[in-house]
Amino acid sequence: MKNLLMKPIAVGLVLISLSTAGCYGRGGRLLGAFAFTAIATAAIVSSRPPPPPQVVVYPPPPQNGYVWQPGYWTIVNDDWVWVEGRWIRNHPGYRWDPAHWVEDSGGRWRLIPGAWIADGPPPPGY
Repeated sequence: MKNLLMKPIAVGLVLISLSTAGCYGRGGRLLGAFAFTAIATAAIVSSRPPPPPQVVVYPPPPQNGYVWQPGYWTIVNDDWVWVEGRWIRNHPGYRWDPAHWVEDSGGRWRLIPGAWIADGPPPPGY
């Protein structure tokens, strides 16, 4: 029964994400991408701390206007898996807060997905 309920919910979340991804304006396009990312990754929790980050020499950006999302550990089938870092196109008026792990008061580790944070008022003409 649980699986029958989860499938329509997952399909609905994908459709909502895709339908809002074309929105534009002060964060409109970002909202669709974040809504699905946050929902998809909010449940990554571990009783074990992640391994130390891998030491990586990252390539130069493909062009100006990109920020680096460092690599990070995630969990797949109860095993730690390294997610490679990547360049992300910068968004004027926002700063990138990279994906990272935090320990909560109960001793559990939670993966916080990367997100764009408003960096003050929007630039002129945005």
